[in-house]
Amino acid sequence: MSDAFPNIPAPPHLGGCLCGAARYKLEARPRAINACHCMDCKKLSGATHILMLIADTDSFIHERGEVERYRKRADSGREVDIVRCARCGVRMWHEPVASPEFRFVAAGTLDNPQWASPTSHIWLQSISPGVLIAPETLLVDAQPENRQMLIAAFEGIHGVQR
Repeated sequence: MSDAFPNIPAPPHLGGCLCGAARYKLEARPRAINACHCMDCKKLSGATHILMLIADTDSFIHERGEVERYRKRADSGREVDIVRCARCGVRMWHEPVASPEFRFVAAGTLDNPQWASPTSHIWLQSISPGVLIAPETLLVDAQPENRQMLIAAFEGIHGVQR
């Protein structure tokens, strides 16, 4: 395993918001780790991109804390429910309406995000200057046709594990 892709610790992976009111648990290894460079994610994160874990819904548990949802239609036409802490406003995860089998967890909300290194980057057509990308990662110019290609890129680097 290269330094660009650290080993993923065994689950559970715990996380939550800035104020600590809202908490979640991911009880399985993520299916993918993806960096999105679209303008929506830049605005939502306040950064050059957002790093998201793609997780199976059945392995994700919202443990506590009141949350608020905001439905957003992306440039791709897809809709997502963005879930934030109702108290401090931190975006913790989002739920793609057309793919209820997935939760996209903001890696920065993990208690230990040190292992979350992207195996794919999407929306490169709007990438900010200076973003470093490991050579082994999957690169997609805009919205991928499906998420399976992001999952396959992750499995190609980290191996298949179910």
